[in-house]
Amino acid sequence: MSRRAIVAGLIAIAMVAAAGTALADEEQKLKIGGTIYTKWLWGNQRYDGSVYNFTTVPGEGYGDNGQGSEVELLLSARVSKYVSISGRLKGRFNQNQWTNYGGFGGAGVGLPGSGDCVGGDCGEFDPRSAQYVKLRGTTVTITPGYKYLSTVVVGSNDFGMFDPFAIGKIRYIDRDNASGILFQGASPSRMFSYDAVRISLPRLWAGPNFNTGSYTAADGAYGIQLTVTPNSKFDIAGIFEYVNDIEVDSTDFNVDNGRDIRTRFRNSVAGLRFGVHPNAMFDIAARYYDSSADSAADLGAPASFGLGGFSPVPAGQLSDDAWRFNLDINDPFGVGLSFNLEAFDIGAQYVSMMAARRESDVLLTEGHDGAWAFPGPSNAAFGVFGGNPTRIGYGGWQGNAQQVATINVDNEFTDFDEPLAETVIGWKGVTLVPTWSNGTLDLSGEYTYVDYNTNWQAWDDPTRSIEDTIYPAHELDTGVGHNFRSAYAPFQDKETQIWVAKAKYLFDVGSGIEVFAKFKYIDETDKRMNDARFLPYAAGDCSPDPLIGCEGEVNYYFQEGETAFTTAGLYSNPAVITGADDVVGYQWKPFDSLSDDDRDLNYKLYQIGAGYQLTDQIFGQLIYEYYDVKLMDGNTAFQAYRLHEMASGKHEKNKAILNLRYSLTGTEFGLSYEHDWGTFEPDFGTGFVPQVADADIAAQHNVPVGSLGFSGRFGGWNSLEKRDFTHDRLKAYLKVQF
Repeated sequence: MSRRAIVAGLIAIAMVAAAGTALADEEQKLKIGGTIYTKWLWGNQRYDGSVYNFTTVPGEGYGDNGQGSEVELLLSARVSKYVSISGRLKGRFNQNQWTNYGGFGGAGVGLPGSGDCVGGDCGEFDPRSAQYVKLRGTTVTITPGYKYLSTVVVGSNDFGMFDPFAIGKIRYIDRDNASGILFQGASPSRMFSYDAVRISLPRLWAGPNFNTGSYTAADGAYGIQLTVTPNSKFDIAGIFEYVNDIEVDSTDFNVDNGRDIRTRFRNSVAGLRFGVHPNAMFDIAARYYDSSADSAADLGAPASFGLGGFSPVPAGQLSDDAWRFNLDINDPFGVGLSFNLEAFDIGAQYVSMMAARRESDVLLTEGHDGAWAFPGPSNAAFGVFGGNPTRIGYGGWQGNAQQVATINVDNEFTDFDEPLAETVIGWKGVTLVPTWSNGTLDLSGEYTYVDYNTNWQAWDDPTRSIEDTIYPAHELDTGVGHNFRSAYAPFQDKETQIWVAKAKYLFDVGSGIEVFAKFKYIDETDKRMNDARFLPYAAGDCSPDPLIGCEGEVNYYFQEGETAFTTAGLYSNPAVITGADDVVGYQWKPFDSLSDDDRDLNYKLYQIGAGYQLTDQIFGQLIYEYYDVKLMDGNTAFQAYRLHEMASGKHEKNKAILNLRYSLTGTEFGLSYEHDWGTFEPDFGTGFVPQVADADIAAQHNVPVGSLGFSGRFGGWNSLEKRDFTHDRLKAYLKVQF
């Protein structure tokens, strides 16, 4: 070899080495990208609470008016071929409105983060209104290249690789807040793979009473998922999840050898799922889960709840199971007609603390609709009491609900154009969905039948008072909709049938006009109390003649020794009053019939809409929906479990929706405007005399002076007048990526 060739070779090697060094240097450089997201809200409810429409978190505020911006800086670097890092600097809306002028929104309410914060009036030093940018999403990813260990992820994660019945994907608002250590690997042939994780337990919601106690540093959720795929026709996976919420043992006074711990709450879920894929026509999938949970009341976990308890888990020792079976048949007749069949059964005491709360839809059915999320006609949580305005507004949320296998449902910090999540704890039934496609025409349908594992009397335990139960009832199951986190009620004898028919057609006009339509029908009945031994008073206790009144002879459904239980504390007898037109009668109907709390829902939804690509950058969509609902949901004897605004009667609701999307390179503008209008004609039955609203009632309950209604057991007011609703709201956003 000549000297010239040797020199040339050495130069080439040096250049490659220099290029490699430069590449390594480039990989190690910090890369910064991000998003600026600006949102405008406008609505005629005129709530200046926050830059999102809904929350149930006390003191956090919600609103339908305001403007706010948040910035998200995405940081990443490739340290070596084995290690990369990422992180986010993230500002959140919350109370960070433009009107704060960089955080000077108010004088504050004490210590940062304490007290209510509404409309940004929290002060410069409160993170809810100070426009702070917080470090989130810090992650180290290690790919060591080992034979059975492909990836180690340390830090933030959404944990979406697991199972929504056990460890679910954590939604956007929390996604950068969950952290843990994740190990992933597979066999060389990829026939076997695994995911193993330790997650630091979210202290804000992952335990009884929506907290994990006072000692949180060592609380954790542990999970392992093993998947075997021997061939393309079969796969099987097992998953195990364990939640351990511990506290320091206050009885351990000897600290010389450290301090003992005790378990406040533990929860385990073991699951098995498999899929069979014999050919392109048939696909079979099944999954089964067994859960157990245990809470320690002496460490701050509740031992029982009253009628309106709030907790993400029932009290005490629990065990139950859940399963789902799916059969998909793809075009068996060769005409474009396919079928999806699902059977499901989710136990009343099935508990999975880390199950998906929002991000995953675990059932095939459409379920209920977001337009009717709360008991009252105006979507107010406890509208029977004064000074309790509706949160999400008359229009509710758009679209149908998505289902989650937990009562720890998360609809916090959402806007009206987002989907609603609802619990399906206790559901069991079957869903059939046929679909047919022919060119630009798509047709589909649904039939779902739901029975309930929560169909019981006196919480399925007549040896306890009905106001002493292990089940948190949240808002209870009354009103038009399902009430998204209400899985339990003291008396239930319920069944639900859902029919859906949908059509979509693309007209070959211009860039193509997509026209779609839907009809939905729900038939839902609930006899609630179905055994006369649970009636509150003895037969004939209240005379038909109100001048004679009621004797107050209590009926006991359980007696043993000196222990006796009755429903009279819940369904107390009415007073005799002089009502409208000087008529003397009962203030409400005496609860003397099993039919007094019966529920019968006849629900129809008609939808039609069209979408069109107006220009290369602009897409527009118009939707009209009409809801026709006839509901009997108990009479004045029942009073919607004495807490809620009654909803019995005829409801009509209209929704007119305009959606626009405008896209430029790196930039997206969106707008959703909704106009809702409708009426509610109450029908609360007979057996009582209406009252006339005086000035105090009118001021407290926003009803006209002189209007008719009735005052219930706890002084709330239910109007008997026909009500007209109009609700306008708009959400616009500008999203710029850089």
